[in-house]
Amino acid sequence: MFLIPYNRLSEEQKGIVRRISREEKNLFVEGPPGSGKTLISLYTLRDMVEEGTVRPLLLMYNHSLYGYLTTAMQELEISDNITIATKDKFFWDLAYQNSIDRKQGGSYGQKYDYLLTKLLECTLTTIYDVTVVDEVQDLSPKEWVLIKRLSKRITSLGDFNQGIYETKLTKDEIVGQGMMEKLTKIFRFHKNIAKIAALFSRTNDDLEAKVTKLSQTQPQLIQVDKSQEFSEIKKILNSLKNMRQRIGIISPDRDVLDELSTYLTNQAVEFNYYQKNRDLRDHDFTSTVPLLISSYSAKGLEFEHVILFGFNKSSSMVLKLRNENRLKDILYVSITRTNANLYIMKTPDTISELTNINLFENIPPIQSGDDWF
Repeated sequence: MFLIPYNRLSEEQKGIVRRISREEKNLFVEGPPGSGKTLISLYTLRDMVEEGTVRPLLLMYNHSLYGYLTTAMQELEISDNITIATKDKFFWDLAYQNSIDRKQGGSYGQKYDYLLTKLLECTLTTIYDVTVVDEVQDLSPKEWVLIKRLSKRITSLGDFNQGIYETKLTKDEIVGQGMMEKLTKIFRFHKNIAKIAALFSRTNDDLEAKVTKLSQTQPQLIQVDKSQEFSEIKKILNSLKNMRQRIGIISPDRDVLDELSTYLTNQAVEFNYYQKNRDLRDHDFTSTVPLLISSYSAKGLEFEHVILFGFNKSSSMVLKLRNENRLKDILYVSITRTNANLYIMKTPDTISELTNINLFENIPPIQSGDDWF
């Protein structure tokens, strides 16, 4: 089964699912990475569909999460009864329905902001009985206002410690619209992952205290010359192949993902990579074929094994993230995608935030798959 069965959810998680199902006010569910926010949204939607009394809308911020949630809803057999959309496409389509000119000049961001402004000037009627927003911290204030106009009530899930976009929407604006629940436990990764992730937490959150998994496996910092980085990644993939578990190869830089894709293709290594983010909508997220993916697109996903690479001082993308004060956020999100094993590639070009981590001494052998669940 792709999803964790409902009967294996914690009592805290089940209680929030029940509350959402009966709550008439807006509800914000906050939780750290790996606390089950997406699971809660899915089982809440299943309950709503089974009751047959509401017309739900499910919004998320990127194409990869759309693909992941679509796969999950097919497993729950509820995909035909829910409107599901990435937020950008939803509002572009809404602009078309309201005869707003979508051919304005400028960058994508300028065009998108223009159509949001024009939508706010429209008389919009309530369409949805309930809207579920996954990763609400990545909405803009204008998007939030529009969702409120279109929805009788909103269930939003997120973690403002995981915001990777500069949206200016605050937690106070979300909580001020209704009730709030907090998830307090992390089920995805173990304490040694939590120790590293906490170094990049916006709020210095004590992630280690929230972790439930017991494991002594250390993340692995793999030091190689730049010329040997891709061949070392190939070795890791070969060592994991027989485990038949999900592998995410994550970088903030699309250019180095392109380079690794070319190398692995030439080496006849099986993998998946989508140069167009939109194609992630159709990816099979139950697949154990390694997936090359950007840090932005990996947000909201999880893998048994994660390989981080391409956090390079020479990268224009990394420099941009640093200048925008978002590099720590990207590191936090990238590190917390793993269920078990984390490999961080270190070359002379790797940023100091990763090379200075001092948690990698006395690395034990890779744990067996039986220890991960």
